[in-house]
Amino acid sequence: MKKLMYLLLFLPFFIACNNNSTNEKVEQLQKENQQLLAEQNKKDSTINDFLESINAIEENLSTVKAKENLISESTKNNNEIKIDTREKINQDIQEINNLMEKNKKLISSLRGKLKKSDLKIAELQVLIENMTKQLADRDAEISSLKEQLVKMNFAIETLNKKVDTLSIENENKNVVINKQTEDLNTAFYVLGTSKELKEHNVITKEGGFIGLGKTKQLKGDFNQSYFTKVDITKISSISINSKKAKILTSHPADSYKLEKEGKVFTKLVITNSATFWKASKYLVIVLD
Repeated sequence: MKKLMYLLLFLPFFIACNNNSTNEKVEQLQKENQQLLAEQNKKDSTINDFLESINAIEENLSTVKAKENLISESTKNNNEIKIDTREKINQDIQEINNLMEKNKKLISSLRGKLKKSDLKIAELQVLIENMTKQLADRDAEISSLKEQLVKMNFAIETLNKKVDTLSIENENKNVVINKQTEDLNTAFYVLGTSKELKEHNVITKEGGFIGLGKTKQLKGDFNQSYFTKVDITKISSISINSKKAKILTSHPADSYKLEKEGKVFTKLVITNSATFWKASKYLVIVLD
């Protein structure tokens, strides 16, 4: 009887604990659900924003293509273009330039939004790349059209009052990339006797107590104009032809070898170009 009474007394406590645990689980599930909904809404908003911009670009490209066709039709088999036709072509070209500039800005904006969104949506990235390619293709066609107009003695200074920013940006990027690649692949070398290298302000002698001699070192402000400029992707060996040869600059021993014929060093052979030039893009060979 007593056991039954104890059970009845503690039963509400057990029920309350069970209810608290259930409530906590429900609250946790609700929070997780809200978080998922927020993430989904953010993703949906990003996708909708992308689709709106893509549609705008496609509409612009369609307009550009239509105006290209009109210009081509206006100049077809007709070297003598009427004044009013020239004015209309000018207006169409200006609008084409404006639309292409808008497209470029939209693409740039899409890239920025995708990066900020932290959403890993491969399909959106593919859309951006495809649209970028379409812009480049259309830009090439526009350039070709302008060249045709120039051949017809059309007033190109009027056509290009507003510069096609897309093509200029691409050209500038190519120039920068080519310059960076050239810099990465450029190195310099010089070889000569100690006397020659000292006379041309390439090396100096430092230290050396009486009776211990001195050490040849590359000067901190060495004369760069005395060096030979090379492309490290194209040079694999350097002729030496000297009985004595010492590499003064820092290059890993396993990246080159000095070849000899009898007592004469004939050439330096670079066996691993990337490793050889990694520490220093300057090579100094002392021939005594």
